[in-house]
Amino acid sequence: MNQVINDFSKLNLKKDSIVTIGKFDSVHKGHQKLIKYTVNYAENHNLLSIAVVIKKKNVSIYTIEENTAFIKALGINYIIVIDFLPEFYTMEAKEFFNKLIEYYRMKHIAVGTDFAFGKDRMGDSEFLKKYSKECGIGVSFIKFLNYKGDKISSSYIRDELSNGNMVSVNKMLGREYAMSGLVVHGNALGRKIGYPTANLEVQKNIFIPKMGVYSSTVKIGNGENVYQALTFIGISNINKELRVESHILDFSKMIYGKKITIVLLKYIRDNIKVNSIDEVKKLLENDEKKIRKYFKRRTKQCLSLQTKKQK
Repeated sequence: MNQVINDFSKLNLKKDSIVTIGKFDSVHKGHQKLIKYTVNYAENHNLLSIAVVIKKKNVSIYTIEENTAFIKALGINYIIVIDFLPEFYTMEAKEFFNKLIEYYRMKHIAVGTDFAFGKDRMGDSEFLKKYSKECGIGVSFIKFLNYKGDKISSSYIRDELSNGNMVSVNKMLGREYAMSGLVVHGNALGRKIGYPTANLEVQKNIFIPKMGVYSSTVKIGNGENVYQALTFIGISNINKELRVESHILDFSKMIYGKKITIVLLKYIRDNIKVNSIDEVKKLLENDEKKIRKYFKRRTKQCLSLQTKKQK
């Protein structure tokens, strides 16, 4: 049973719960550790598991729908999405904690060691140790995970996305970073020069990785086929709008209006100012060569790993 509730109000629950709280933007490996702990604790103590997700008001790595889908996949019973409105961030820590008890029959709370909630972030670890004891509520503090000596965090991931460091991003996420959305009409320039592209409808308030060209893969809808692609992120010279567009290799079908998922695998080059369509075509031809070589190496590496495992 997984349920997403977009309201901070009392639920009619049949039993007590363990609650975890956070923004959970990107649901990276540190978040996953905390959520898995919550799920396991609930199963071992006959409790319901609840994740209270504080919806970000600024730029996020993923949409709230994508984040809740990641959390759902980890087995949480209820996901409560709270808008970051004045009535929430001006609420005293004690009042918020009491509401968790009242609304969700909370008997245990699990948070990261550095998490804080309530007005002026007064609901920190010291507050929780003291006030949870007064209320007879159990508390668990989950240590964060490190990557290359620093704490895994959404801000760290955004920094690495800004630098096009996809290997680091994927290691911190525990999965391949992807951008999803509908295919919309573009300026059709790519089609005219033999490089038709699928133009991604970019969601508002979504963090954009380093602009440039990437080796990537594309999935269409819920299909199983994974296509090799050249993906461009940049500002259109024609209308000055942000564009995320993929030229899918060896593919010619029309996919307007369909959902695609683009996985950015390796940063290839920065955007270069060009003065003619011929220059654009030469650049893309060179990019395609590099990307095909990249996928050949990748395939060899995968086959080599499979052979080692079989031995």
